[in-house]
Amino acid sequence: MSEPIFAQDYARLYDAMYATKDYTRECDAIDAAIRRFGDGGAYRTVLDLGCGTGNHALPLARRGYDVTGADLSGEMVARARRKAAEGEIGARFEQGDMRTVHIGRTFDVALVMFAALGYLITDADVSAGLANVRRHLRPGGLLVLDVWNAPTVFAEGARDRIGIVEGPGRQLIKASLRSLDPGGVHVNVRVRVWEIVGATVTATADETHRMRPFAQPDLERFLGASGLAPRAFFAFPDIDRPVREGTFDLGCVATAT
Repeated sequence: MSEPIFAQDYARLYDAMYATKDYTRECDAIDAAIRRFGDGGAYRTVLDLGCGTGNHALPLARRGYDVTGADLSGEMVARARRKAAEGEIGARFEQGDMRTVHIGRTFDVALVMFAALGYLITDADVSAGLANVRRHLRPGGLLVLDVWNAPTVFAEGARDRIGIVEGPGRQLIKASLRSLDPGGVHVNVRVRVWEIVGATVTATADETHRMRPFAQPDLERFLGASGLAPRAFFAFPDIDRPVREGTFDLGCVATAT
């Protein structure tokens, strides 16, 4: 996590790059998980770790949750705050590393979405991140997360992906160039973005993100060691769909013991 990622240009284009991501469906899944595994309306305070520009935090706040977000990237936090102010939404955002950030209170629910846990590469980092989650949850509080599912990721191999996003007056081309760690622990994802406005093409972002996928048994082990008891695993974002061969996004709900 020492390499500079989610820098100014990347953060500026982040929402446009993921304009087709179905955040509404994902927030529906989070809401459903809280209702199913929590105590209905008694679970209202939410800490979103690795919150990015607030694309889960802000819709959940609109649904009536009391949301605080935290992210390592100051650029992403600034954009989340700006969106909250423009939308007159009461969510709060702080800059901080999910391994060490200290909010000063406990929550009913913690979120680690969009495979953000995968940015913690080493076992020590994963343990520190989940221990910090547990410190911020009241007993009986819920953790909802999604990660890349290691068996699928490594079975697929290093597949490059190119996406084109059309927007008002501009077009974005995003290339994700993947290479597998020879040791089978992480994936290097080089993200390159070109912005096209009229006839002008500008290379606006070039970052390499190291991502750690998780097999379900490994995730269970990390959670249990951090005082978080797994309640359900599912093919995110459908909490009713079991994990099968080929499932890429592994969802999990755990309870703070």
